[in-house]
Amino acid sequence: MKNSLLSAFLFFGISSAISAQSLDSSFGTNGTVSHSGIGNYFDATELPDGSVILSGDYETSSVSKAIVTKLKPDGSLDTSFGSGGKYVIDQFSDVDYYEAFSKAILQPDGKLVLLYGAEYYNGIDEETLSFRMMRLNSNGSVDNSFLGYSVQNVGEDDYPYGLIPLSSGKFLIYGGSYITRINQNGTLDTSYAANGTRTLSIDVEDINIIGNALYLYDYSGNKIIRLENESATTSTSYNLPQYSSIYINGNNIFIHDTTNSFSKITKLDSNFNPVTNFGTNGTSTFNNTIGYNFVFQSQASILSKSYIPNYDQNGNILSVDIAYRRINPNGTADSTFGTAGVYKINIPENAPYDYYSDDYVHSNGKLYHLFYDKDSENNNIYLKRSNLPNEILATENVALTKEIRIIQNPVRENLILNGNLRNGKIYDMTGRETGISFEGKQTSVERLKTGAYIINAISDSGKKINLKFIKK
Repeated sequence: MKNSLLSAFLFFGISSAISAQSLDSSFGTNGTVSHSGIGNYFDATELPDGSVILSGDYETSSVSKAIVTKLKPDGSLDTSFGSGGKYVIDQFSDVDYYEAFSKAILQPDGKLVLLYGAEYYNGIDEETLSFRMMRLNSNGSVDNSFLGYSVQNVGEDDYPYGLIPLSSGKFLIYGGSYITRINQNGTLDTSYAANGTRTLSIDVEDINIIGNALYLYDYSGNKIIRLENESATTSTSYNLPQYSSIYINGNNIFIHDTTNSFSKITKLDSNFNPVTNFGTNGTSTFNNTIGYNFVFQSQASILSKSYIPNYDQNGNILSVDIAYRRINPNGTADSTFGTAGVYKINIPENAPYDYYSDDYVHSNGKLYHLFYDKDSENNNIYLKRSNLPNEILATENVALTKEIRIIQNPVRENLILNGNLRNGKIYDMTGRETGISFEGKQTSVERLKTGAYIINAISDSGKKINLKFIKK
C-alpha cells in the first residue's frame, strides 16, 4: 500500500497479427490518450472484454483518496463504471492520512476484490495502517454481500503487501512475516493455521502462485521458497544470484542476474528445474545489460526496458529514449526487433509527463505505456501504445504446435484437439488453475467465462504441450 509505482503491469494474451513495432498513431490524439486529475496507479487488471481496471490513489498536498478507474481498450473512460468511470473512497479529510487501493482481483463472476488501506502519519508517532477487503460489482458499485475482513491500526512492520486468489475461491493476504487466509465471503478463515494466520520465519518480500504452489521471495536469505500449498510444512528453495530480479510468467520462473554487469536470464519450471530449450540448459547470457522491468508477450517473448538520455553540447538533457529489446522464447536476442534489436520511443524533455512509464502487454497484442504528469499535484495520466511484431517461436515450440492443435479456436462449449493429451490442465492468464483437468482429445469448457486460457499437458510422445485458446 506504499505510495510507489510498480515497475510493470503483467498481462498475458493472444497476440494479434502485427507486422512491425511502432507507436500507434491511431490511438487517441496523435497517439496519446490523456486524462486530467485522475490519479496515480499501482497495478492494472485486464477484463475479458479488453477493458482495464487501474487501482491506486489520488494525492495532492491537501487531499488523499483511494481510486479505482475503468478504461476501455481505446484508453477512454468507461463512464458506466462507478461514477463517471471511477469508484472513489475519501474517508479522511485529514492530510495526515494516505488512502489507496491495491491491485484488483477479477473473480469468475466479473466482480472485483481489492484491499483498501488508510495509512496514518503525523510525523511524530509510528505510521499505522488500517485496511479492509472490499468487493465491487462489475459496474463499480459496492457488493454489500461481501463481509470484508478488516484490521485496524497495523504497525509498519505488519503492513499487508498483497492479495492472492486461490483455486479454492479463498484468498491470501500476506505481509513480511505472515499469511492470512480469507473465506470466499470475505471473513477470516479461522480453520487455517493459528486462528487464520500463519507466521513465517523468513523475511518475505513478495509471494507469487503457480497452480496451488506458493513461491515466497525471501529478501534476507536471497532465495525463492516453494510451498506445495499455503498449509505445507515442508518446502524447497532456490538460491538467487546477489543482484537479480524475479518474474513469474505462466508456469515458469525467470531470474534476471546482473551481478557481473551483464545480463543473464535463467528460465525455470515450477519445480526449479531449468527449461532446457531456453538458452543453454535453461540460461541465456548477454554481453551487456539488456535492460530491466520485464513484461511478456503471449508466447513468452520477453520485452526489457532501459532509458537512454540525449544531451546537448552543454550537457543538458534534450530528451530520453525508452529503449526496448526483445528476447525470443528460446532465449536468443531478437535482432529483427526495432533497429538492430532496439525499439525506441523518444520523450522530449519539454513533454508534460515524466519519461518513466509503466508498461503492459494487452491481450490485443499491443504494448501500452502509462506516463505520469511531472507535477504530481495534477494527478494527470498519459497513455500511448505500440504495435508489436509477431513473436519468433522456438523451433521446438513450432513443432509442438504442429503436432497438437486446437481444431476450432475460439472455443464455445467443448475444447477439441487433433491428438491425445495426458495430464491436461487449464489455467487462466494469471496462471491460476480453473479446476479443469482432462485426458484425451476433448473436454468441456462451457463453465469458463469469456477470455483467454492456457492448456498445459504432455503429448503421447512425452513432449510438453503449451497451447492457448479463447473461450467465447
